[in-house]
Amino acid sequence: MLDLLSRVMVTVLTLMCFLGIITNFLSLYIYTRRTFRKKSINVLLSALSATDLSVCFLAIPVFASTQLQQWIPPEVTAMIMVYLYPFTIMFQSMSVWLLVSITIDRYLAVCHPFKVNTYSTRNRALVTVGVVVLFSFAYNAVRFWEYTINFDVPEENRTIEEMVIPMLRANPHFLLWYQNVATIITQFAFPLVVLCVLNIQVARTIIRASEQRRELVASVRREHSTAKMMIMVVIVFLVCYIFSFVLNVLEIYDTRIFESAFGYFLNDINNVLVVVNSSCAFVFYYKYSTRFRNQARTLPVIRWFASMSKFNVYNTVVTPNRTMTTTLKESIITIRGNSSSSRLNSTHNLLYKPSYSKPCDI
Repeated sequence: MLDLLSRVMVTVLTLMCFLGIITNFLSLYIYTRRTFRKKSINVLLSALSATDLSVCFLAIPVFASTQLQQWIPPEVTAMIMVYLYPFTIMFQSMSVWLLVSITIDRYLAVCHPFKVNTYSTRNRALVTVGVVVLFSFAYNAVRFWEYTINFDVPEENRTIEEMVIPMLRANPHFLLWYQNVATIITQFAFPLVVLCVLNIQVARTIIRASEQRRELVASVRREHSTAKMMIMVVIVFLVCYIFSFVLNVLEIYDTRIFESAFGYFLNDINNVLVVVNSSCAFVFYYKYSTRFRNQARTLPVIRWFASMSKFNVYNTVVTPNRTMTTTLKESIITIRGNSSSSRLNSTHNLLYKPSYSKPCDI
């Protein structure tokens, strides 16, 4: 039963990976356009899309290889586990810390708007991306020595279990202090605390502005809309990564938990959640960002999808009903009956017509 469920999970994971590859490629293409490259938030979002795209690319061979052992030579599966798996963890780490960087950027933009032009610049965003990349590679480089491949196993007896030999993984101190304690602190606990605290402050500021019903200039409303978008991305991240956090804590108390069929199944669930987190950000970009949505609608893929779903986002035909027709006729009669009065009223209305701010465009 667990084996069947694991195969279902791998199938879902593969489909989500293909979806994530498409959506993250579209996001990366849009955020690297010339009109988007000027703002720090778009630099960070393009980097996040690139890392999520890499996670989805690598997740297919890394996470699905264990279920495809009967079709893939054991040598190939062994090299995937030993050499590609560390890169997957590196890109996951980049995704986590880029999300933290974006949250800090949104916190400054919403809660400290007078400081945002000083700290949230394009050059600082590029430096932040570089620091995150270097830290992620440096911290996870040791994972290349977690396992080694034994090519001396006779071909008739070659299996993954026989070929992939633990190196650092066989060291209990490595498992305890690096794999569990250090990883929990750097990849889960500290980022989660920062994300929760800053996003709560951002949400409070947005709610307070709504309750006061003050007129916000377009630039402030853009920042608030982008902050709402990132709050939704963070919520999905928290939901998807809390399970991984729980598994790491369980591994501290039971180091052999992932050597059983049930442990494999739990790991499959965790892998699916990781890919879901890396695949669904496009939905929130499209919903909350007007500029992103307008750019996306010009792409052939989105236009094709809209035509296939019989949804036209460009032309909307409004059919007049009886009430609209009657009101129109009454207006015509009134204007014809009292043309001078209507002209005076028209001028008066133009003078005192309230001005509405432009729609939010981010």
